[in-house]
Amino acid sequence: MNVLVNEFIKLIINLILFSFIPLIWYLVKEKKLKGFINSLGIYIPSKINYSELFIPILVVYIIILVANITVILLGYSGRSSLDTQDITVFTLFLYLLLYGLKTGLAEEIFFRGFIAKKLIKKIGFLKGNIIQAVIFALPHFVMEGKASQVDIVVRIINAFLLGYIFGYVMHKKSDGSIIPIIIAHIIINMVSSYILFLIL
Repeated sequence: MNVLVNEFIKLIINLILFSFIPLIWYLVKEKKLKGFINSLGIYIPSKINYSELFIPILVVYIIILVANITVILLGYSGRSSLDTQDITVFTLFLYLLLYGLKTGLAEEIFFRGFIAKKLIKKIGFLKGNIIQAVIFALPHFVMEGKASQVDIVVRIINAFLLGYIFGYVMHKKSDGSIIPIIIAHIIINMVSSYILFLIL
């Protein structure tokens, strides 16, 4: 139960931290709060083609998943697994959901809803999306626990690819909305964590 409480607290902290800079930026620029949520892309896209939205994400995710599993099977991973003592299916699901929400929601608000939108508007899609993907990948240098150089490099490349494809989907396929990529990010984190839970 403590692990669920900790994940919930981390979710709230992440939301506050990752929303603070965009909020301050918006308040300084617009001098009002109205329109802030919309400026981040938190709205339902006007037209949705699900295959155009999720097929690119699925392809990149499969590449990333194969790379992660390869790193683990070759013994280069320093990832730690969830403590499995007294864990129920429901507890595991709640943990995975909170973990997915913690990163998927907060990171998409900051990296795609704020950074990608600003960069793409300022310098164009290609350069802006590449730069935001690099910015998204950089924090993956910082790891909890012990990780090999191979593991770190794979994580950074994976984060760059995912950041780029999320920026592409947001800008080109979902009318600037980050809702589809929030959902995709949450599901990706939940599935990845579950697979790592099974094999570690």
